[in-house]
Amino acid sequence: MKELQGELIDELEHLITHLKKYDEENWASIFSQTQKMIDNGDIRGLEALKKMRGGMGSFIDLVICQINGHRIEKSEEDFANTELIRLGNCVFAAADKLNREIHKDSV
Repeated sequence: MKELQGELIDELEHLITHLKKYDEENWASIFSQTQKMIDNGDIRGLEALKKMRGGMGSFIDLVICQINGHRIEKSEEDFANTELIRLGNCVFAAADKLNREIHKDSV
């Protein structure tokens, strides 16, 4: 389980770095707090990630672009958002694996 926890922490670090690159400090801060929770073994971090997936104002709604106040060239927006989706999917997949492992052990 420690290996899956480490994988999720690493995936979160990649996502946080990407968000900070474009001055998306709000979501970078939220994911940093979640990363700390998971690093400390706090299962609420997994619950927080689950809540970020959908609904109005969720992470899935984030678009990195100049019009949203991000520090980015217009020509980079497509790449930045494609990478944002890829990194987000990696985080959520790692969280799902860890969550399944936790629940498997508790059955």
